[in-house]
Amino acid sequence: VTLVGGQAHSYLKLCRLLVGFYIQFCRTQGRWGLNTYLYGPKDDLKHRMLWREMYLEEEAVHLKALIQAAHACGLQFIYALSPGQDIIFSNSYDVVLLKRKLRQVAGLGCKAFAILFDDIDHTLCQVDKDVFSSFAHAQVSVANEIFQYLEEPCTFLFCPTEYCNSLCYPCLAKSAYLKTIGEELLPGIGVIWTGTKVISKELTEESIKEVQEVLQRRPLIWDNLHANDYDSKIVFLGPFKGRPIGLGPHLQGLLLNPNCEFEANFIPIHTLGSWFRSIHRMRKHSASASKEESGAYCPEEALSRALQDWTEEIGKSVLPGAPDVISNETATVWKPCEIGEDREQETQVLTQLDSASQELEASHETPGLTDLRLLVGLFYLPYEHGDKAQHLLKEFQWLKANSSCISIAVKKGDPQKVDEWRSRALHFKQECDNLLHLHSRIIKSTNRAFLYDLYPYVWDVRNTTLLAKAFVLWLGDLDGLHIRRTKSGVTCGNTDVGERPNIHNINSFFPIFFQMAMC
Repeated sequence: VTLVGGQAHSYLKLCRLLVGFYIQFCRTQGRWGLNTYLYGPKDDLKHRMLWREMYLEEEAVHLKALIQAAHACGLQFIYALSPGQDIIFSNSYDVVLLKRKLRQVAGLGCKAFAILFDDIDHTLCQVDKDVFSSFAHAQVSVANEIFQYLEEPCTFLFCPTEYCNSLCYPCLAKSAYLKTIGEELLPGIGVIWTGTKVISKELTEESIKEVQEVLQRRPLIWDNLHANDYDSKIVFLGPFKGRPIGLGPHLQGLLLNPNCEFEANFIPIHTLGSWFRSIHRMRKHSASASKEESGAYCPEEALSRALQDWTEEIGKSVLPGAPDVISNETATVWKPCEIGEDREQETQVLTQLDSASQELEASHETPGLTDLRLLVGLFYLPYEHGDKAQHLLKEFQWLKANSSCISIAVKKGDPQKVDEWRSRALHFKQECDNLLHLHSRIIKSTNRAFLYDLYPYVWDVRNTTLLAKAFVLWLGDLDGLHIRRTKSGVTCGNTDVGERPNIHNINSFFPIFFQMAMC
């Protein structure tokens, strides 16, 4: 089982911070039994856009530190390169530059590599068309040559341009591209696959067997279940799910592409580790063993264990990651200030500082297990909401759909239905208040790293909750929102908000709890 590095919100110029970010991933993986780290971040320009360029001395030093950190944590470090956007496959100079780049990384201690040809144009330039019969033959030619140049390392991965069922033309079984990859790619090279889609809801043994037959080898899954680099307003905190442990014998490995924010990946990585250990337990027991003995993986049980550990982790006072080392060239040397002889004044200042520190510490409130379970439910998985989020969405839809029973335009309403609507509306208000309290507790957390990574999403929840709560209260003209009706509409305080809004699409009004259309 492997973990692929996510896309950090930083740039290569901040290489100390960047390396520190990825070292955190390495240390986290080692804690939960994962064994591989693949480095391929888009914010490293020399991974994709500037793939021909060698790393500068300072950059190489930090990349070497990351490789050594991975090895120290017992992880295999895979360096990935994406030359597909502009490589000329038939140009020997481009191939030489590719070899030179990977030779430099190998010199830093890296022993495993990946060549990625994902998300690129399928067409060849005219020069390549004169040499290769197809796009697949061009890619295979370069991949095989690099593999042999590196003396056939134990781990060498290849990501095809058709890397999931939905991208295959015309389909998986009839894809001439994948047929060529399976037949021509050297058997020691592993092929990356994401499943039926770019972001697959589930992976089944049957679908993986079909891929294995076409590629003539067991695929390595690059799992985008928790990836959020395609939308800055989403994050996925739910457990690793939809991948039965029976997949194990049919896979070369599995890579999890995590959230961009490090602190958002505690549950995904923790539960992935549980899934991995379940596969090992399954191998140790016969098929006739009981469910408990066979090590069957249960996402909800894994989530509960992960939440317990996350609660303890968040209880620690942790600041966001900072550079481990400051260069002497950039460090500013400050001359110590002169300390006066007035010891009484010094003592008074220190006492005030200590008092302020205690007040700040007292204002902090660590989110508890219930808070974190609620938070995870709000940001669960791409195709699924947590129980609380589903409940809130259904209640909001019901209240909106049945609001006519308490409308002032209805002269005679069903008293029983009116009472039900008002009761459910008040309960919805209480649920909204709980979400607002969650926001308050999170912003008081002593774990600032956790706060800084997740605050934008929690802030969105807060704003959406306030809007939904106000809308429901206005529908029922309930206590708790100062509303008065006028001839022109209604006013909230001194602000005229007009007639009842015409909300055609509930998704635009209550987006947090709505599923997105996935790839």
